[in-house]
Amino acid sequence: MPGEIPPSWFEDGAPRIEVDFGCHRGTFLLGIAEKYPEVNFVGIEKRAARVEKCLKKIRHRGLPNALAVQGEGAGALAQWLPEQSVAAIHVSFPDPWPKRRHASRRLVNKEFLDGIARVLRRGGVLRLMTDDGAYFSEMKNLAREGWEELPWDDGVARPATAFEKTFLGLGHHPHRCAIRPLALCSGAL
Repeated sequence: MPGEIPPSWFEDGAPRIEVDFGCHRGTFLLGIAEKYPEVNFVGIEKRAARVEKCLKKIRHRGLPNALAVQGEGAGALAQWLPEQSVAAIHVSFPDPWPKRRHASRRLVNKEFLDGIARVLRRGGVLRLMTDDGAYFSEMKNLAREGWEELPWDDGVARPATAFEKTFLGLGHHPHRCAIRPLALCSGAL
């Protein structure tokens, strides 16, 4: 069924899975799925219309290793992804909700990071990118306990997101970090 992750993607021996959380129009999702056909890519997006557009683009390009599903926040992680099933999660330019009274709506919070830690497999990584310096500082503060920072550049060529292209075109450089739960480093699972 369109918009659902096939159970076969989670079977032993299946290709690794990476998640584009907040896939928006699918620029990054489609680009990376084309570049790495040996990896399965799931886009998770809050808005149903965007999911449908991504699915149409995926079908049009004939990408059997990509799909998009609807979901929001930590609930989407619990709904769609089994424990220790994902190799990487990409969160690029989440809405910063800059007003103090709206900050509780931010995607990256303790509950979300706990959900990420649950679904990442050993060696898995969370890659965060934003143009909002204050939000980036908050993300890094949240990840201070229980997470290890890794070099952003791991030698893997990744396509730019639509927002990243816009910001780079304006001469701005996004804030980026790659992190993984310490439990996945120490064998404490």
